[in-house]
Amino acid sequence: MSVRDVSHYNMGIAARRERRWREAVLEFRAAALADATDFDAVQNVVTTLAQAIEAGAPPLFSPSPLASLSPSPLGEGRGGGQPPRNSYSVIVCSVDAAREDAMRANIGRALAGRDHELVVIHDARSLCEGYQRGLDASRFPWVVFAHDDVELVGDDAFDALDRALERHDVVGLAGSRLVNGPAVTWAGHPHIHGCVTYPETSNSALEVAAFSLEAGILGGMQALDGLFIAANRDAARRVGFDAATFDGFHFYDLDFTYRAHRAGLRLAVTTEIAAIHASAGQFDSAWNRYAARFLQKNPGLTAPVGPHHSYGARLASREHIRRFHDELNALAQHP
Repeated sequence: MSVRDVSHYNMGIAARRERRWREAVLEFRAAALADATDFDAVQNVVTTLAQAIEAGAPPLFSPSPLASLSPSPLGEGRGGGQPPRNSYSVIVCSVDAAREDAMRANIGRALAGRDHELVVIHDARSLCEGYQRGLDASRFPWVVFAHDDVELVGDDAFDALDRALERHDVVGLAGSRLVNGPAVTWAGHPHIHGCVTYPETSNSALEVAAFSLEAGILGGMQALDGLFIAANRDAARRVGFDAATFDGFHFYDLDFTYRAHRAGLRLAVTTEIAAIHASAGQFDSAWNRYAARFLQKNPGLTAPVGPHHSYGARLASREHIRRFHDELNALAQHP
């Protein structure tokens, strides 16, 4: 790091020791902004936000009143006015009754007061085949493709989704502004963005994982992770899922969203939605087989894998996860 970066970094450490949380976050962020390769500074922003929340600190940052009037420098803000309350078809492939019941309850609470349906495919031959069948059976103008082990935190997830879909065709919770290889996050930093939470192995805490300090509604994506993807139904039907090539449970998301991007659709990530995903992806022999199919379909995507960091922090409760997202979103609007 440069001398200037070390100064910000060290001031962040000193402020955190004295529990001056807000000052510490801003110092670490200054170090991160001054040096795009200072991954440790970004991690300390995430760690300090989490420590402040766990310590019961009052809110550190609040959304800027100007955010609703114009895009922020890092994201697109919330847009002017209030978008309509969309009607959603939520499409899920599931063979686990307990997971399905939990998702029905969770989605039902989040969509209370809206026209909606949950389309569950119990006998999917692949995720592409199941999602395509669910898409064909859907009735509402907006569709969500979700894993059956995703839990939305809070009751405002679909309000946030409405805002993101006001100016975008396809929206997810994590993704990349560059596709140059066989994975959504293959390009690495500074292209990957989003925020997702996972249970710790011990299930005694939650691990929030942020891919960057950019937050809010982040446009210009070329691919989205498949744990939770929303789309305009007509646009999704035009793109469709390639069940012939991807006849298993990998690459349904990268193939679908990358083709959506290449077709001129507008893709975005939103960090306004807090979600817990009970499982992580597996890069096994099946993944390698479908990676080869993806590269055969897209022979120009041959770049080496880029630097990849998932900035994680432990939080004790769902309320703290929701608070973390609020702080991260407000921090991105802070000058």
